[in-house]
Amino acid sequence: MDIVTLGPAGTFSELAAQDLIKNKGLTSSISLADDLFSVIEQVTPGTLGLVPIENLSEGFVSPVVDHLVRHPLQIIAETKLPVAFKIVANHDSPEHLWAQFVAAGQCRQCIQSMSLPVIHTNSNSDSLYKLLRCKSPAAAIVPAHIDCPTSLKVLHKTAADIEHNETRFILLSASQANANYEANIDWKSSVILVDDNDHPGLLVDSLSVFASRGINLTSIVSRPTGGKFGQYHFFIDFDGHSEQPHVKQALEQLAKLNQIRWLGSYKAA
Repeated sequence: MDIVTLGPAGTFSELAAQDLIKNKGLTSSISLADDLFSVIEQVTPGTLGLVPIENLSEGFVSPVVDHLVRHPLQIIAETKLPVAFKIVANHDSPEHLWAQFVAAGQCRQCIQSMSLPVIHTNSNSDSLYKLLRCKSPAAAIVPAHIDCPTSLKVLHKTAADIEHNETRFILLSASQANANYEANIDWKSSVILVDDNDHPGLLVDSLSVFASRGINLTSIVSRPTGGKFGQYHFFIDFDGHSEQPHVKQALEQLAKLNQIRWLGSYKAA
């Protein structure tokens, strides 16, 4: 089965896809899309999609969470990839900086020290491409693993705010089938609480469903519904598999409190 992820060639997404294929012994080929929306739109019964969902320094990738609310997809695997950036330039005194929006957020301190206006791009590879075509003094944030032409100067070998930064990627499937539960494996599950029954205490009641059964939440993030202020969907990751009795009971109780979008159980990275 093919895997589509964010391109162009050389992105962290492509590296994550390559690692996932190698570590899981898959025979998948990789195709590259222009943006995250295109990746998710291309997920079909014959094509999987790999997208970044969370970064150690920047938190969750909001557009991905929003798409998961609207698209009936399932998470079947996750992988984590170390990410590092450098800043290269075509001049000792650049006048502006090209940066993909997520990369810019991870390199905020370095950008502020340079006092340069930032022009956002669709990908890290696109930042390098624009720099190479730029005639005026400019710089770009690019992945540290990319080999740049010798015509470019490395202004900062380490540009990220966190030295050991990491991004978590999820593999999406159009199939609604879970991986079968196996003991002695660390499992993770994900669910979205869809805001359709807002009332005082809703979030507390929902969280107590997990706490009362000793289920550990590994993350929870809220996203506005776009309806009106104060209305939010909640994306939740937690330890365990849906076939375990205590998890199954929790999900059944959760469904009585609110509409849920089940995203799947998968092996924790």
